[in-house]
Amino acid sequence: MDNDIYKYIEHLVEDNSFLVHAKNILTRKSRNDNVAKLDLIARKYIEYYSANLEKGFNESIIKKRVIALNRYYNYIHEEGYDNLYSAQTKFRPTILEEFMAILFRDLVEDVATNISDCKLDLGAIKAYTNLFFYGQDFISFVENPTIGLNLKDQDFAVYRTVDIKVDDNDSVKACLPIVAVECKTYVDKTMLEGSVATADKIKVGNPYSLFCIISEFYDVSINVDPAYSRIDQIYILRKSRRKDSWKEIDADVVLDFVDFVKKHLTRPWSNIEKKLVETGKII
Repeated sequence: MDNDIYKYIEHLVEDNSFLVHAKNILTRKSRNDNVAKLDLIARKYIEYYSANLEKGFNESIIKKRVIALNRYYNYIHEEGYDNLYSAQTKFRPTILEEFMAILFRDLVEDVATNISDCKLDLGAIKAYTNLFFYGQDFISFVENPTIGLNLKDQDFAVYRTVDIKVDDNDSVKACLPIVAVECKTYVDKTMLEGSVATADKIKVGNPYSLFCIISEFYDVSINVDPAYSRIDQIYILRKSRRKDSWKEIDADVVLDFVDFVKKHLTRPWSNIEKKLVETGKII
């Protein structure tokens, strides 16, 4: 029976490449990593995924998704599986990364209906930050420069892929994030500093991108104010610090985040003439 469960999860992954937590479960299974407990987790995962099959992104559906997410998280927490696998496996973090895709796939599909030949996609990416040119020597640089890309891993992004080409050289593909999200179990001072640097790099590549952190807990001093960074928002899903008592993920926080992203995807990004005439303000 358990093999049937994993076959079903394999089928889900084949049809939905963004199911990174499902892939993680399959990886743990292939490595015989705590399989007896993983069998129980896999059953709960299928229950969780099945509760997310309804399409849409209205308030009612989002609240149902949060209820399902809380049930899955609570099961892992109550059974003592939080630290079942090492941090390197990213087992727990992939729950949130996958939830981002479940949360936004229908919204992105809806926004894309008015775009001809839409190249929008979502999921984990190596995000474009900037490019450079190089050659083996001076002559090769002048005659046939090669494009190099600087990339940054992003846990989740709404993005489009572009081809960059110089003269008759082969093109290189770059993933341009429109919405970039770092997903964390908790944020400490070191993590926050890394995210501040990442936000700067992402917005060099696309100044109109939205950069957010989504975390369960927040463990940074209240004397540190990230408002002065290029991070657009930090959402703490449990409204809690890491050492506090266990709280469920707050549906209102998730709803606010969805609305924040939706407004970014649907609002005008740059219309100087309209701003000038209507408000007299350019920025």
